[in-house]
Amino acid sequence: MSKTLLPPGCYDLLPPFAQAETELVSALLSVFEAHGYAQAAPPLIEYTESLLAGRGLALASQVFRLMDTASHQVMGLRADITLQIARIASGRLSNAPLPLRLSYAGPVLRAKGENRGGRQLMQAGIELIGPDAPEADAEAILVTCAALNKAGLESFSVDLNMPGIALSLLEGEALDNATLESLMQAVAHKDVSAIAAFPIKHRDALAKLVGCAGPAREALSALKKITLPPQAGELAAELERVAALVQASLPASAMLTIDVTEARGLEYHTGVTFSFFVKGSPTEIGSGGRYRIEDGHFRREATGCTLYVNALSRLLPAPAALKRIFVATPSDSATLAALHAQGFVTVNALPGYGNDRAAAAEQGCTHYFANGSLEEL
Repeated sequence: MSKTLLPPGCYDLLPPFAQAETELVSALLSVFEAHGYAQAAPPLIEYTESLLAGRGLALASQVFRLMDTASHQVMGLRADITLQIARIASGRLSNAPLPLRLSYAGPVLRAKGENRGGRQLMQAGIELIGPDAPEADAEAILVTCAALNKAGLESFSVDLNMPGIALSLLEGEALDNATLESLMQAVAHKDVSAIAAFPIKHRDALAKLVGCAGPAREALSALKKITLPPQAGELAAELERVAALVQASLPASAMLTIDVTEARGLEYHTGVTFSFFVKGSPTEIGSGGRYRIEDGHFRREATGCTLYVNALSRLLPAPAALKRIFVATPSDSATLAALHAQGFVTVNALPGYGNDRAAAAEQGCTHYFANGSLEEL
């Protein structure tokens, strides 16, 4: 086997793209911190007993497992960071004042490849723990918008969802698992004729619900025309409130859309969910929403968003070429520091590799420095 052969879905990130990713993550975290989200850093590996507890089961098929030779317990490589932040909130920070705002950034590994970047992914995101209010959902969305702007992305769309409305219409229905799965598949594919074949009480409302998709104003207008039972009506009102809060502060270059029944990839969420899309990307560049943390006596509402750095990186301009100076003659630290202060990267000549302009060109340098004299190549 070639030493350069990597597992499917994994890759080496080479210069200058590795540095560009680091700078992108730093830009995202700086915005999160500016809005009060303190950074936490959970480990890449945990015991599966905690990693897959509760809502973590939704990601069980994505987790790589291995045996800890010391404790002989099964460990898992994290496939997502959100639930790790929930563990920290319910454990070591369980007595912290609420609302609790945390941010994170780091790699995750998934057993099944994805369009976002294969099996090796970089995530960055925020979690707002405590409030059960549309204002919290709106904050998570708007802070993420600010982070995308800081990263250099101006035009994007935010897609709001409330899959709980469709699920509430099925309350009390005696459906076996296979029938329920078929029905939800029909909802996911917006297949109105297939939905009409199911003998359920709110069949007509459910069929109309799948049509509530598109620009926020039109989708909400269509939603208001549907007669919904009380629980579904409350969820619809909550979605409308979040949409109004987001729309009031959304950047002018961003667009708000709504797809009431979309639930793909948001399995453990319990309220409003959302995704970020950009023209030219085959999949979303970020997603999140409301979920519930339940760990013993710790029970809190939370909302958050995860950005997929790999997908986001592909949409940004290629890293700008650095100004590299080939330092052909020995220079003291003060001279090098002065060059660094001017934005130059210094590359020292080393014995056996030449110190002329040809050597400078081989090293990708744009400038040549010798005996205190600087010239552009």
